[in-house]
Amino acid sequence: MSRLNNENLIYFHCFNLLPQFGPARLFRLVGYFKDDFGKAFFASKNELLKAGLENEVIDVWLERKPKINIDDERVRLKKENISIITYQDPSFPKLLLEIPKFPPLLYFRGNMENAEELCVAVVGTRKITTYGRSVIPDLVAPLVDAGVVIVSGMAFGVDSEAHKQALIKHKRTIAVLGGGLDDQSLYPKHHQLLAHEILDSGGALLSEYPPGTPNFKQHFVARNRIISGMCIGTLVVECDLESGSLITAKHALEQNRQVYAVPGPIYASQSRGPNNLIKMGAKAVIDANDILEDLNLKSLPLEIDSQKTLGDNPVEAKLLEIITKEPMIINEIIKISKLDAGEVTSALTFLEMKGKVRNLGGQQYVRSR
Repeated sequence: MSRLNNENLIYFHCFNLLPQFGPARLFRLVGYFKDDFGKAFFASKNELLKAGLENEVIDVWLERKPKINIDDERVRLKKENISIITYQDPSFPKLLLEIPKFPPLLYFRGNMENAEELCVAVVGTRKITTYGRSVIPDLVAPLVDAGVVIVSGMAFGVDSEAHKQALIKHKRTIAVLGGGLDDQSLYPKHHQLLAHEILDSGGALLSEYPPGTPNFKQHFVARNRIISGMCIGTLVVECDLESGSLITAKHALEQNRQVYAVPGPIYASQSRGPNNLIKMGAKAVIDANDILEDLNLKSLPLEIDSQKTLGDNPVEAKLLEIITKEPMIINEIIKISKLDAGEVTSALTFLEMKGKVRNLGGQQYVRSR
């Protein structure tokens, strides 16, 4: 258990309610008051000065403190099922303790019990392309099967697709957010259902920000250091050169973690980020085994193409001979197969249910591994 008892945790949380109290100032309080945040909470201005806080920060704190109701804060955390974990807790992510400016406390919903679980971050653009939707299952699903916990930011695009691969397998995944974990603050709003699916799967929502904190742009930059910091490696799937995903990759490099990148067409804007990372020394990933071998995990055998083309009837067999790993629209499949449109549509539905093909949306299909 953490050396901070429940009473101390709530006082620690109260200091964290002020944006001015980032990791550096919180650690000054830790050092001076020897983990007694109750004492720090009721400390005089002179004591806080001795602790190393600046005049202006202390003045803001002393003005705000009378408005903080300890009991209300306890109720709010309990109502939202939000728990607090500190850097002293045995279940605090072990790798996160190795990075500069690690957060002294984290808020979480769900399960955070294994400090040494093997995590890999999967990040990328919100404007995911058909190519990105195609490669994510092939790269992420085998990692999940190998016991890797997928960490991402629950954003639209690559993030949500990565989380969903873990959920399909009924496995744990972690979403690190740039704001409060209360339902009202969860971002994006459209992903509230995804957030609850992550919790139902035994996963967790994680943030260094207290409940009620808006998702400011600068928070996403800060949270990216946590995404990379708690992971042994970061996989960048698709992003442009101005993407926040490259900030995550930069953090990973500075934290001495491996960076993996999915190569893409040289003229595609969403492949510029990964392609540039590869040029700078990131490991190019064209198969999940590229990551598994790098992590000294057991490689998964590649399926034999002939096995994948077997259908349960002549129509399915014919479609599986036509459909490849390159996206094909249904009209093209109908044209090449010379089958009736209704027959093709019905067969594709059954093949998707059997996991032999994937529907990428927009009536585009690819063959599953």
